[in-house]
Amino acid sequence: MAGYKLLKRLDVILHLIEAYPYISKSELIDRLADDYNIVTTKRTIERDFRALSLDFGIELTYCTTRNGYRLSEEDEQRIQSFLRYVELVHVGELFKQGLNDFDVLRQTIALEDSSKFKGIHLIKPLLLAVKQSQSVNFIYENYSRETHHNYKITPLQIREYLNRWYVIGVPEGETHIRTFGLDRISDLKLSEYSTIKISEFETQLDKFNNVVGLNYNASEKQEFIRVAVTEKQYKYLRSLPLHQSQTLEKELDDQRLEVSFYLKPNFEFKMHILKMGSRIEVLSPDWLREEIKTELHNSFKQYKS
Repeated sequence: MAGYKLLKRLDVILHLIEAYPYISKSELIDRLADDYNIVTTKRTIERDFRALSLDFGIELTYCTTRNGYRLSEEDEQRIQSFLRYVELVHVGELFKQGLNDFDVLRQTIALEDSSKFKGIHLIKPLLLAVKQSQSVNFIYENYSRETHHNYKITPLQIREYLNRWYVIGVPEGETHIRTFGLDRISDLKLSEYSTIKISEFETQLDKFNNVVGLNYNASEKQEFIRVAVTEKQYKYLRSLPLHQSQTLEKELDDQRLEVSFYLKPNFEFKMHILKMGSRIEVLSPDWLREEIKTELHNSFKQYKS
């Protein structure tokens, strides 16, 4: 896999092509030098393009009429995953450098909640298990029932949501995937080779793409959701989309913006809607509009007294 310096340069290249559609190689070289103090050559740029294609599956589209490169809309999700990956690597590199002087690190980086890092040490052995098609054994704590249970699963994927990490796997003797929070796992041990293949569960794993968060069983079907948000709130949504289907539809007469989603409106999605308070209004479907309206009304009643 690409080294840190290469990843950083590929990250900058993608940002420049996004900012300057149809930029040529020579213009790209100039921008790298002027804006980022990265000195490179045409041959190196060509190698970078190959790395994006071969290592990360990101194809840069060349337009002959405009004599420049642009990002492919078909690769949008893959590009976002790559940028998130580089962000994690970059943060890791900063921590690695900072650990040379822990006092400086402690004073300059304020971590909101140490519990977010609970279980993060399990990522490495779980990735190894996925790579080597091994099952794992562990003890899992159920917070609501206050119980501990022994599990043996075949891990298929590791996911992150709201700065917490989860492993998706198939428990022994079952045919459906389950989600386990790493912060609740203890006594993890790698076990024997597993015959379960990730390809057999792609349909189930794809369901995560239809929801916000990890709960894809709470709603029966995907729906088009239309909301109206204030201009200021849209800036937050644009910088941190709620879901990959988020689309800006149009500007409304009252200076608000209409945004649409195509997803399963589960509990996590509804909570995000409620968190925005008066800065958002559900336009459709009617049942979701009424549900949010009822929830807000019940909240208001608690404050009337």
